[in-house]
Amino acid sequence: MKGKLLSLGLAGVFAFPAVAEMGGNSSVVHVKKAAFHLFTFEDQNMALENVTLPAGKSTGYHSHDQDLVFVITAGAKIKNQILGKEPVELEFKQGEVRFAGYTKTPGTHQISNIETDKTMQLLAVAIVYPEPGRYTVSTRPAKYEVALDNDRVRAWRLRLNPGESAPAIRQTAPGARFVVAGGTVAEKRAESPDQPLVLKNHDFVAMPAEERGIENIGNTPVELVEIELK
Repeated sequence: MKGKLLSLGLAGVFAFPAVAEMGGNSSVVHVKKAAFHLFTFEDQNMALENVTLPAGKSTGYHSHDQDLVFVITAGAKIKNQILGKEPVELEFKQGEVRFAGYTKTPGTHQISNIETDKTMQLLAVAIVYPEPGRYTVSTRPAKYEVALDNDRVRAWRLRLNPGESAPAIRQTAPGARFVVAGGTVAEKRAESPDQPLVLKNHDFVAMPAEERGIENIGNTPVELVEIELK
């Protein structure tokens, strides 16, 4: 329910006017051409937007036409400005999971980092296919905390202290992992040796439907956000 409320609350903040209403503003670009946006992954389900916005910089006006789920990996105070409206100041906090719906209502905005010494970073997955209901997502044990849940995506947060592990899950839909706080983990799969991995803050990994467990084998806490698409 918390995830649903967060999604609904953001609808007003990110409910941008449709591209058709822009009046031919030539300074507006598609999000794939936006300043400080790097697209590094795309398949038939999702496209990754990797955003690193230095202090004092702006993305410039850019348009969106696909639903987004995004995770803040380095927080900062920002101003979000809908085209034709006054900017709204927000604080993006590290680890937050947010959703903005654009598939039915495309829109345009710009984000400015108003900090003097903090870089803002986020990882966003644009959902490529337009209609919900393509996949059925899994349920996960209590170690995984639901961070967001709507008709397009379910997101979980997983925190593991050194030596802790999470019970095995059976992921049933295509998904992704976002690293909020990195460390050394071991992936555990039946009939396979454990797979040690070094995860870094702001890492992204596409995660296929499969059964797996995970253990923190390092000496620092690890925080992950994992999603499955609907």
